[in-house]
Amino acid sequence: MDIEWLEDFLVLSDLSSFTRAAQTRNVTQSAFSRRIRSLEDWVGIPLVDRDTVPPRLTVAGHLFRDAAREMVRQLQDTRIALGHRSRAFSGIKLFVSHSLVDHLLPEWIQHLSRRISGLKFDITAGETYDGMVALAGGRCDLLMVYYSPNAPITVDEKSCASVILGKDRLVPVCLPDDDGRPKYAIGDLHAGTIPILTYPPETFFGRLLNRIIRFGPSHPHFVAVAQSPHSRILRTLAMNGAGVAWLPERCTQEDCGANRLVQIQGEQWCSEVEIRLYASPERARLLELNLWENIKDWHGAALIDD
Repeated sequence: MDIEWLEDFLVLSDLSSFTRAAQTRNVTQSAFSRRIRSLEDWVGIPLVDRDTVPPRLTVAGHLFRDAAREMVRQLQDTRIALGHRSRAFSGIKLFVSHSLVDHLLPEWIQHLSRRISGLKFDITAGETYDGMVALAGGRCDLLMVYYSPNAPITVDEKSCASVILGKDRLVPVCLPDDDGRPKYAIGDLHAGTIPILTYPPETFFGRLLNRIIRFGPSHPHFVAVAQSPHSRILRTLAMNGAGVAWLPERCTQEDCGANRLVQIQGEQWCSEVEIRLYASPERARLLELNLWENIKDWHGAALIDD
């Protein structure tokens, strides 16, 4: 059995998509499917029900997932113990959501560096669910992502240490008109077709946005004109008048202050989110001695008062 088969299986169990899992693992879908088949042959029983859409784990698959996650964790920790990574912990592997790179990460790293000298970070930015897979597979030490109970992520809250770094909101913004008002009135049912800039439905913000629209106070005629997992791209499109984009409020403050964007009013069109940092207990112990305590002391990210 190849450890990559276990990592493939964990990615598939989190994403419930052969196509997206293959992309995450950087292999073709056919090769990815063969590797899952090889794992099932080794186990001796089907782990994935391919007749459902999206594919789901079988009962055996659910049982095996916990064992696979534990096996990968033990192998990664054994590798560390055998000296494949420097005892000096030369780079803390941090996975961070794209949208947090510009508006939280620099301030957070500076805060920690002032308290603990010599810290080094090996940073990867990506989509929330890719980060979950990286944490579960031992490919990152810390995971900094958005969280909402309306679009829960499958991090094991019981075994992973976590801290809330701050709060934010996903808010609708668009280009202002000549009078400084929103170019698009999403609360006006007579406004006609309203172009919106969306996230892929399988992403964290995509799931959250779908819920906002589904349970919104009204149902205007929205038409998606562009889609991207990167809020930075949607922000650029919104500033050029392409449509309404739902962005983290932290990311919009400077643009709204400069009248490049304007927030569309209506709390029902917004959704509160938390910014969380996760680390498995084992990896938290491998970090600098007082790093986790200093992380818990962070109070710089709050946008919404408790």
